[in-house]
Amino acid sequence: MGNTHGPGDHRSQVARDERRDTIEALTEVSDHLDFALRLVRSTVADRDRLADLTARIRSVEERLKDDRYYLAVIGEFSAGKSTFINALLGLDLLPTSALRTTAAATRITHGPEFSLLVRFRNDGIRYVYPAGRTEGAASPLGRMLLHLAPYLRVPSDTAGILSLLTADERIAPHLEYLEVRHPATPLRDGLVIIDTPGTNAEVGHTEITAEVMRGEADLAAVLSPSASPASSSLTGFLTEALDPALLRRCIFLVTKMDHVEEDEHDDLLNHVRRRFARLLDLDDVVVQGVAADAVLRRATGRPLLGPEQEYWADIFPTTLAALRDLMQRQRIIAVSDHLLRLLEDVLGEMGSELEDAQRRLAEEEAELGAVRVPDLAAFAQRHAVRGGLLVDAGAENARRAVSAMAAQWQQYTRRSIDAAIDAAVTPDDMRRVIRTDVPDLIRRDLPRIGDVVQTAVTAALADGAKQAEAAVEGAFEAEYAKLDQTTARVLRPNFTVVNGHALADSMLQAYESNVAGVTQQLRAVRQQATRSGPIGSGVDQWFTSMPPPTGPRKGTVPPNMPPPVPRHSGQFAPPNQDRPVPYPVQSPPPIPPPPGAQLRGGLGGFAARVADSLSSTDMNLLRNHARAEMHQTLQTVATGLAVQIDEAIESATGHYAGTVREHVEQYRAAYEQTVADMVTEHHRREAILAARRTLLQDASRQTERRRATVNSQRERLSTRGGTRI
Repeated sequence: MGNTHGPGDHRSQVARDERRDTIEALTEVSDHLDFALRLVRSTVADRDRLADLTARIRSVEERLKDDRYYLAVIGEFSAGKSTFINALLGLDLLPTSALRTTAAATRITHGPEFSLLVRFRNDGIRYVYPAGRTEGAASPLGRMLLHLAPYLRVPSDTAGILSLLTADERIAPHLEYLEVRHPATPLRDGLVIIDTPGTNAEVGHTEITAEVMRGEADLAAVLSPSASPASSSLTGFLTEALDPALLRRCIFLVTKMDHVEEDEHDDLLNHVRRRFARLLDLDDVVVQGVAADAVLRRATGRPLLGPEQEYWADIFPTTLAALRDLMQRQRIIAVSDHLLRLLEDVLGEMGSELEDAQRRLAEEEAELGAVRVPDLAAFAQRHAVRGGLLVDAGAENARRAVSAMAAQWQQYTRRSIDAAIDAAVTPDDMRRVIRTDVPDLIRRDLPRIGDVVQTAVTAALADGAKQAEAAVEGAFEAEYAKLDQTTARVLRPNFTVVNGHALADSMLQAYESNVAGVTQQLRAVRQQATRSGPIGSGVDQWFTSMPPPTGPRKGTVPPNMPPPVPRHSGQFAPPNQDRPVPYPVQSPPPIPPPPGAQLRGGLGGFAARVADSLSSTDMNLLRNHARAEMHQTLQTVATGLAVQIDEAIESATGHYAGTVREHVEQYRAAYEQTVADMVTEHHRREAILAARRTLLQDASRQTERRRATVNSQRERLSTRGGTRI
C-alpha cells in the first residue's frame, strides 16, 4: 500500500523549502559582504572614498540585521497615495493634499508617540517635533518655519505641523528629509512605509525614487488609478527611474477599484497586467486591485459607500497579507541587491578611473616623447664643441696677454746687460761681467715669469671656461624645464626631475676644484709646466756643450733646444676632439742648480767660454764683441722662454677643455638618468593599471555570478510552491 500525502504535508514541505532558501540567501549575503569589503580595500586608495564605501557596506550589513520590512509607495498624485498609506495604517495620518513640489520622500516608522524628524535644504540642523515644553511657533522647528514663511500661522499640534510640511507651497519645496514616527500597530509589527514624491511632479523626483529603491525598499507598491491605469507618464517614469531588477521588486495596485463595475474588474486588471508587462518588458507582473478609501472608512469607523466598498474592504486583509508575505521573501534579496548595486557602482568607478588613468598615461608618454632630447649624444657633443671653442677663445686671450712677455723681458734684460758691459773698464772687468754678471742678470727675472703667466693665463682661461659652463648649463636647464612641465612630473609628488640649477651647483664645485688644481700647477710653473722644463729652467740645458764662440755670430736656436710646438699638435689636441689631453704633463728634468754651481756647463759655462775667448785689449772692440755675443745669448733664452710660455698655455687650455667636456658628460648622464627614471615610472604605472584592470575584470565576473545567484534566489523565494500573489 503506497504512502499518501495530504495538503498539510505539502504545506510543511513548502515551509521547509522556504526556510532552506532563506538560510541559503542569508549565507550568500554574508559572502557578498565579505567580497565587497575585500574589493574596496584592495582597489580604493583614497582614504575618504574608502571610508565612505566601507560605511555604505556596513549600512547594508546593518540593514540585514534590521528585521523591519520597507515598503515604498510610488504613484502619480491622482493615484491616492496618501489615502492608501492611511489605509495601511488604519488611521488618518497623512494629509491628502500634498503638493507636487514636495521633493522629499516621507518615511513612516514606529515610535512611542506621534512625532516628526525634519531637515531642510541648505540647513544642517535636524529638527524634532514636539521638542520639550515648547510647541508651535516657539519651538525650534516653528522658528524655522517662520523664517521660511514670515507670516505663516504655525499650529501647535503635530498633525498640523505635518500638514504644513507637505501641503503648504511656501514650506514643502524646502523640505529635504521627513520622518513620521507613530505607534500604529502595523508599524509596531515592523512595517516601514516610504512615501516617494509624485511621479508626475517636479524634475529630480526620478532620482529620489530610484535612490529609495536602490538603497532602502524591499518592495514597491506602484499605484495606478482605475480611471487612467498604466498611464504613459507612469510607465515612462518607471522606465527612467528603475532598472529591470528594481522593476521586478514592484507590485502594481490599481486604486479606486470601488469606482469600477463588478463585471469589469477582471478585464481591467488583465488589461493593466498586459500593459505593464509590455511597456516595462516584464515577464511576470503582479497586479492587484484596491479601494483604499473603503478600507480607511472601515478602519476609522466611518460608513461605507455601497456594496462595492464593502467588497473591497472585505478582501483588503487578504491583499495585505499577500503583500507582507512578498515583502518577507524579498527582504533578503533586496539586501543582496543593494550590496551588488554598490559593488557595481564601485566597479563602474574603477572602470572610469582606469580609462582616465590610461588616457593620462598615453598623454604623458606622448608629451615626454615630444619634449625629451631626441639625440642626446649629438646634443651633448654639440655643446661640448661649443664649450671647447669658448675655452679656445680664452686661450687666445691668454696668449695675447703674455705674447709680448718674452720680448719685454729680453728688452729689459738687454738694457741691464748693456749697462754692465759699458761699466767694464778693463778686459778683466769685461771677462768678469761676461762670466758672472750676465748669467745673473739673465736668471734674475726668470722666476717672475711663472707668476705673471699664472695670473694672465688663469684669468683668461677661467673666464672662457665659465662662459662655456654657463652655456652648457643654460642648454641643459632649458631641457630640464621642459621635462619639469610635463604631466608625469605633477602626478607623482615623490618623483623629482633633476633640477639644472642644483646640478650646476655641484658642477661648479667640481669646476672650481679643477680650477684650483690648475692654478696650483701654474704656481709651480717653474717646476712642472712645459715639456722642456720649468719656464727658464732650460737656460743651462740650451747652452750645454755649445762650442765656444770665435767672434760675433748670427743668432740661432741652439741645436738641443726643442723647436716651438704649433698649436693643436698631435700631443696637444684641440679641446673639441676626443683624444685625451695629458695633464699634468710629464715631469721635466730636475731643477738646475743655482747659478755658479755649474760654471763649466750651461749658461755659466758658455759665458765663461765667451769670456775666455776675449783676447783683445781694445775695450771698444771688446765691448762690441761682448755685446753681440750676449745679445745673441739673450735672444736664445728669449726664444726658449716664448716656447715654454706657449706650452704652459697649451697645457692649461687642455685641462680646462677637459673639465668642460667632463661637465657636459655629467649633465648628459644626469639628463639621461632623469628621462630613464620617468620612463621607468611610466612603466611602473602601466603595470599597476594592468594589474588593476585584471582585478576589475575578475571582480566584474564574480559580481555577475553573484547577480545570477541573487536572481535565482529571487525567483525561488517569489514563486515558492508554484504560486505568486
